[in-house]
Amino acid sequence: MRSNNLFNKLGLALLGALIAGLLLVPQGNAQGEKEPYHYFEETGHTVQGDFLDFFDTHGGLETFGYPITEPFVENGLRVQYFQKARIEAHPDNPDPYKIQLGLLGDELKYRQAKVSRPLFPSRRRFYFSETGHLVSYAFLDYFKKHGGVDIFGYPISEMYYEHGRIVQYFQRLKLEWYPEDRTTPVHIGNLGEVYVNVYRERIDPVALQQVVDSARPHTQVPAVSSHITGMRVTVSLRYSVMGKRGTQVVSVLVTDNNGDPLPGAEVKIFLTSSSGQILGSNTALLTDSRGFVRTDITVTGGNTGEPVIVRATVTYGSLIKSGENLFLIWE
Repeated sequence: MRSNNLFNKLGLALLGALIAGLLLVPQGNAQGEKEPYHYFEETGHTVQGDFLDFFDTHGGLETFGYPITEPFVENGLRVQYFQKARIEAHPDNPDPYKIQLGLLGDELKYRQAKVSRPLFPSRRRFYFSETGHLVSYAFLDYFKKHGGVDIFGYPISEMYYEHGRIVQYFQRLKLEWYPEDRTTPVHIGNLGEVYVNVYRERIDPVALQQVVDSARPHTQVPAVSSHITGMRVTVSLRYSVMGKRGTQVVSVLVTDNNGDPLPGAEVKIFLTSSSGQILGSNTALLTDSRGFVRTDITVTGGNTGEPVIVRATVTYGSLIKSGENLFLIWE
């Protein structure tokens, strides 16, 4: 009897240890579980894994803009291009530098000659001896608040006028001054788009292809509802600057006044110059179950430095609503 009791006690102890071990297994290690990702309908690309962690913890859309490629290997590094930057994986670096931004400002040759250190110090200006340039005033405030050298790199130019705006280039990013934006007048420019347009032959063509969010179900488009009394139309563009005969990718999201997707709405898009000349258009499209359409439109004409207005006119039953966005023509 004593041996049987001992056996039972050992069995219970082993069972308890096994249950405890199972409870201690991290939930994220389940076999076949996919890593977190975010699909951006505006450009048809996904950000995931360590790139998504970096994206989310360093400003998201404000710092990086939308993704414009999928990840791919370039010069031996895993990279992904965004409207404003390039994210790179450096697995051999120590933390927290395993994920960094690429040196697009330098690679696009925006570095200028050094300037002299100011004779009188000021709290509103800071001189970086590493590159011989100053960061000043609102640009300095934004630089400090949004990651400093780790995110921007060192300044490689002074502030100067470019296409009618005050700008400044850094090794990794570009700052632009928008005085009409009273809330956030300092914006990050679209260096990623510029790089992809200038050096398109260096980009993996497969990485440029848009992908489908397989996790989102696509249901049949329902009939027009008579209960909808208003619409909201949001127009997003893949490129903020492009050539005279490039192809713009236009995304349109249509919702009702409550913010719910509005499927089955007809969308017609026109690209016009500031003088009213039509530079491109699409055939009418219907929004899908998400209230969403995306289309490629070739730009035919326009003048360097001229804004192009993208207007989407949406018809849903007796309702008509328009939304607009714009981009610049540049060689």
